[in-house]
Amino acid sequence: MFSLIKSVLKSVELFLSLKNKKFYYDLYIEHREREDELVWQIEELRESGNSNDADRADLLRQRLDSERKQFKHLSTFYSKAGEESTD
Repeated sequence: MFSLIKSVLKSVELFLSLKNKKFYYDLYIEHREREDELVWQIEELRESGNSNDADRADLLRQRLDSERKQFKHLSTFYSKAGEESTD
């Protein structure tokens, strides 16, 4: 009976761990897509040569930097949380 309970708890732990990893993976994929879209928009605006477009590209560049910093922060938080749960 004890081994059955232990097995069920281990299964729940593995399920939650997998769910957590999938959440992070989805977050990573979403970040990459958003980053690629911003880079594409910046390149398009830079190619136009218009000064208004250059200003808009600068704003998008700031947003891209902000996105990268936020994702780095989330990644750091996630990796620290993952280390604690494996110990």
